[in-house]
Amino acid sequence: MTADLFFGFLQWLALVFIFTVHNYIKAITVIRMGDDTPRRFGFDTLNPLPHIDPIGTVVLPLAFILLKSPLVIGWPRPVPVDYSRFRSVKRAVVLIAAVSILSYFFIGAVAYALYKTLFLFPLPETVVFPLSALFQFTVIISVFFGFLNLIPIPPMEMGYIVFSLMGKDVWEIHRYALFGSLIILLLFVSGVLAYLFKPIYVFLLTLL
Repeated sequence: MTADLFFGFLQWLALVFIFTVHNYIKAITVIRMGDDTPRRFGFDTLNPLPHIDPIGTVVLPLAFILLKSPLVIGWPRPVPVDYSRFRSVKRAVVLIAAVSILSYFFIGAVAYALYKTLFLFPLPETVVFPLSALFQFTVIISVFFGFLNLIPIPPMEMGYIVFSLMGKDVWEIHRYALFGSLIILLLFVSGVLAYLFKPIYVFLLTLL
């Protein structure tokens, strides 16, 4: 396996891990708020298989990785939520979206702590090298997705928060999400997102 393929695999592995933990946190949040739909569909698990979307988690990210893109974009299978189960739909939308955003930064913080802890133990280089790279990728990718979801355009989580606070119902916001996805993809391909994220990326590199 060449170095590029090896690091590409670690990058993709980090992405799968991030999506799995993110979806798990979101599913548990929804369940604790009173909707057991994620449990009935098997999303309350850290097994990555239920969270993998064939296009968003496999095809598209691997394409960008093979093209040596500095950033990777994708998505997991969406956690199913029955908003009719909540007394206040607006409150549910805002809380679930906020937890979803924070989960990415939480994953990044945990990965950073693991990265720093790794060097405290006398482990062989064959163990330290791949794990340190994996944790580094996890930090950068998770923070990027946290940053990405702060964009106030559906299907980004902040888009759900902003549109909900503007009085739009969740089903109407869902309809905007497809158009919003095209905008986000265009911003990504055009390099705008990379430009905006660059200061954060440089800062993260000073920590790693």
